[in-house]
Amino acid sequence: MKLQRSLWYFKAAAVAGVLVIAIGSALVYEQMRLSSILTKTLDGIQNTINQLVDQETAFFIDRTRHALKDLSPLLAQYQLQQQQLLAQLDGANNAVERVLALDASVQRYGQIYAEMTVLRLQQGIDEESGRYGDFRRAVHALHVASENLQDLVLGAQLLELRRNEKDFLLRSDEQYLLNHTRLATELNDYLLTLPEPTGHALSALLAQYLESFRSYVALLKQLGLSPQQGLRGESLTAQQVMRTQLTALSEFLLTHSEQQSERLLWWVLLLMIVISSATYALLNYLNGRVSSDILKINKVLHKVTQDEDFSLRVDNQGQDEIAQIAQQVDSLLAFIETLLSRLSAAQQRLIEEAKMASLGNMVSGFAHELNTPIGIAITSHSHLKERMDNLKQDFERGNLRKQSLSSLINEAESALQLLECNLYRTANLIDDFKLVAAQRDYEGETEFNLQALVQGVLDCYQNELQTEEYHVQLEIPAELYLTSYPASFNQIFRYAINNCIRHAKIPEQVLTITITSMIVNDYLHIYLKDDGQGIPRELLPVVFEPFVTSKRNQGGTGLGLSIIYNLVSQNLKGEVKIQSPGGKGVCLHFIFPQLKYRIEEN
Repeated sequence: MKLQRSLWYFKAAAVAGVLVIAIGSALVYEQMRLSSILTKTLDGIQNTINQLVDQETAFFIDRTRHALKDLSPLLAQYQLQQQQLLAQLDGANNAVERVLALDASVQRYGQIYAEMTVLRLQQGIDEESGRYGDFRRAVHALHVASENLQDLVLGAQLLELRRNEKDFLLRSDEQYLLNHTRLATELNDYLLTLPEPTGHALSALLAQYLESFRSYVALLKQLGLSPQQGLRGESLTAQQVMRTQLTALSEFLLTHSEQQSERLLWWVLLLMIVISSATYALLNYLNGRVSSDILKINKVLHKVTQDEDFSLRVDNQGQDEIAQIAQQVDSLLAFIETLLSRLSAAQQRLIEEAKMASLGNMVSGFAHELNTPIGIAITSHSHLKERMDNLKQDFERGNLRKQSLSSLINEAESALQLLECNLYRTANLIDDFKLVAAQRDYEGETEFNLQALVQGVLDCYQNELQTEEYHVQLEIPAELYLTSYPASFNQIFRYAINNCIRHAKIPEQVLTITITSMIVNDYLHIYLKDDGQGIPRELLPVVFEPFVTSKRNQGGTGLGLSIIYNLVSQNLKGEVKIQSPGGKGVCLHFIFPQLKYRIEEN
């Protein structure tokens, strides 16, 4: 039960690993979710504080009642966010103290803003309210009086006084305030020189103006003549404290959250390493118990595939699952051995039958081809023998005549000529038949120019390839040299061109023969094409077999393409293909993958 027990152990380890990964992933996801919520809460607090500061900026830029908004909604929003933040804190050291310190700074900032609001209302939020409205009305009354009196000196002093007033309010420079005080004294002295009651009335208006202006200046100094003075300075300090505390709190809480995430990840990784180590130790232990038998089976199977010896056996007599597998392997090997013996016997019988069938077809075809010339030779021999017997009888009887002897000589010459011609044809058929098996010995490999070799073959057929009936195109690079068997190539091209002349020519039509060669991926490709009659479709599958011809009645033997096939496939270790699209024209395609070649540089 080794395999079953091992499977259970492995399943348990796999389930434990999956559980650890699932729980660890859930914890990591939860920690990331909490970190995201914490980040959003801190961003909300940051946004609220920015809104508080923006409210103060609007308070000083926009001098309208609309700008004096109450901070209570923003402070209430901050309090809600603070409560959410406190609820999210999970035991971080000093986190609560930092939050409370930030809250104190925010509350202090709110108090300062409230005080500045009160002072701003006392100053006046527009030209008609507060101290600002009071001194403006008083100084306008002085202007009206000076215009009524048409006193140019009084008008000039008032304008100078107002210029210093505005310069002080615009630049907050104490020097302009001192000039303003001096000019007010000079103006008062001048007013007292005017006739009564005008002088004292204008002096009272000036006093009212100065009182309102000084009160306005005092309120302005409480607010702060510059951003670093008065309540404005305290507000700026409170802003800096709030931002610093918030930045420190954010860094502290985010760092604490990252540390918690890292600790959680380390624990999950540690548990995964422990479980993986335990699983590895378990698998290693089980492998030690199981691998020996499996290796033995593997060794036997390897030797079987390596040596093709199916008589080998594992010979495991155990009772566990592996032993059962070994016994099944032994049974399978025995069955395969029996099948192979049967298959070998059947294959041998098929080979013998194929050989006999092929030999029968070849002998039948060869006998059919030899029958005609040998029959003619026998007929000629019989006729000649009969005539010789007649001559002998005439000679023995004394009836031999010159005319009979002359006739016999003429007939003997014709019979011998016919006999010689058919015997030569028989000898040529026997030579072609020998070439079918491609058993001839050829000379060793030599280097030759392919274009020159093909041109030499074409020169041998120059009488047949008449210009007006044939057109030959040679597309072979002149710089292509091959290292192979030139005699084999010579015979291949001879038989191929001879086939074109004998089979492809269409009467009263020019036959174009094209011979092309090219190198593609170190393979030599040779194409021999014509635009002649083509090959019938039913002959294409068997066209390379011996004695297959479409012109047997016209002297065709059907050995040419068979000889070409054997020369290419056996002698030159190449491949030959033939195509005849639509039965019009023929293309012989020769492929030589192992041929040595070189391209001679010009």
